[in-house]
Amino acid sequence: MKTWHLMMTGTLAVLTSLTLCVAAWFFVLRPPGLVIFDMKATVNAFIRQSTGLDLTDEQRQQLVHRFNQSLFAVTDTYAKQHRVAILVSPAVVTGLPDATREIQARLAVEMNNAARSPETAGDIR
Repeated sequence: MKTWHLMMTGTLAVLTSLTLCVAAWFFVLRPPGLVIFDMKATVNAFIRQSTGLDLTDEQRQQLVHRFNQSLFAVTDTYAKQHRVAILVSPAVVTGLPDATREIQARLAVEMNNAARSPETAGDIR
């Protein structure tokens, strides 16, 4: 009986260790996925839209600063939420999912929220 108990204890220890290793792989150690984002098209769209606005130099600088902050915040949040690394589209030939539309939609919401926030009361809306 003693040998049987030792074998069962050893088997149970190995299965527990294996389960913990698999769980660690899926929840902690797994490398992030990759997606692409068309930064150039996004920046060009911002430039086209902001060119039509009648702004002073200071207002234009504030708008560009808000855009840069929002772009960084949105891409950082997207990457963390989806556990991915974001590559600019010219760096990838093919084969990765494109997150451009979702990031651009989030960026538009973020820019609208930033324009309405009290901290940007002196900024352009």
